[in-house]
Parts: sequence; C-alpha cells; structure tokens
Amino acid sequence: SEAQAREMWTPVTLMPIRGYPGDLAALTPNFSTYALGWNVQDYRGVKLVLHGGAVFGVQTLVTLIPEKNVGLFLVINSEDGEAVLGLGWELVDHYLGAPRADWPAKFMAYVEERHAGALEAFEAETAEPADVGPSLPPEGYAGEYADPWYGPITIALEGSELTLDFRQTPGMKGTLEHWQYDTFRTRWSDETIEPAYVTFALDAEGEVAGITMKAVSPLADFSYDYHDLHFTPVAD
Repeated sequence: SEAQAREMWTPVTLMPIRGYPGDLAALTPNFSTYALGWNVQDYRGVKLVLHGGAVFGVQTLVTLIPEKNVGLFLVINSEDGEAVLGLGWELVDHYLGAPRADWPAKFMAYVEERHAGALEAFEAETAEPADVGPSLPPEGYAGEYADPWYGPITIALEGSELTLDFRQTPGMKGTLEHWQYDTFRTRWSDETIEPAYVTFALDAEGEVAGITMKAVSPLADFSYDYHDLHFTPVAD
C-alpha cells in the first residue's frame, strides 16, 4: 500500500557520510540514512531511495526518484561495480535534466587509483614479516573458542597443521600458516573466501586468552568484517 511504501522509505538510522574524492565529489550527499532496507539520501536537491546488491558474477542497483516518479533498475553480469554505479548516476542525471558527467569513466579512474594504492599498501605490509614466534607449540593454540555474536569456532591440530573451522558457516574451514609473532594467516579450502590474519593473545600464564582477526586485503568486501570478532576460550 501507499502507506507501507511511505513507511518503508522513511529514514530510521543516520549513516556516516562517506565523501567521494576528486572528480566524484559532486556525488557526496548532504545527508545519508537507512530506512527499512533502503538507503535514502539527497542528490542535486532531490531525495533518492536506492539500494544495490551482488552475488558472484552479478551486480544490481535500484534507484528511485520519488518526486519525478522515476525508478531505475540495472543488472550487469559481471562484478564491475564501477560500471553499474557509473551508469546509475548517468541515468539519474538524465532524468534530473543535468548535464552529462561521464560518471562511468570517472568511476573507472577512481577504482583503478584505489586498487593501485591498496596493492601498494598490501605489498608493503606483507613484504617482510618478522621472523619471530610462534610463542607456543601448535597444540597450545588448539581448542574451542566462541565470539558473543558469531558463536563457536574450533582450532584443531590435524597432523602437523593447525586448522580453523567456522562451525556455523558450512565450508568455511582452512589451515593456519604462521605469519609472525602469534599471528597466523588463513588458507581457506574455499578460495573465494577472503584470507585473514588470526592473532592469538596470551595471558600471564602463556595460555591463549583471546583471538582477533583482520582481513589480509585492504580491499576485502565489507561483509568480511573479521575485525568485529573477538573469540575467547570456551570453558570445558
């Protein structure tokens, strides 16, 4: 119904404004909010209701301009997010009567620059790990751990290898390879899962007190929010 649609598009949560740099600066909104499953923000003085999505090999974008009675739906059979975003903003400009800005080309340049910077940072960080550690023999890290939000994981010694099993996520299992100090790097059996650093914190008795994680790549998708997890040992 009209009333339900209006409620669905009514902002509920304030969102941080993430400004675009350089040639994309004009796309930075004055306000950014989240409604019931929809982003609501402004652009060129009008309200936009929009949301995108993706799975492997496909990206989508829905953009509504309520006061113009316009709705746009884009689907591409690739993972080139810059293409769907650029085309989306190009179409919004068309229906607002704004001059063409060639947003696809500007998004492409932005992504290429961002990837180059991230690759440089990644190579600098991973070039020479310190030849220090680990503090414990492999069996000292093995055990049952849990995060208050995610739940249980198991770190086990299988032969000579430490393995990590996210028990509530089918297929999310792999080996831990020592990186430096008490930090290990995951090698997931499913190579589509973003690798992560797994860091063990030891207590005064030299036993594992907690585990934190961090995505290896600075460009890892936001859904790999390893940094929000804090695993602690589960009591026997």
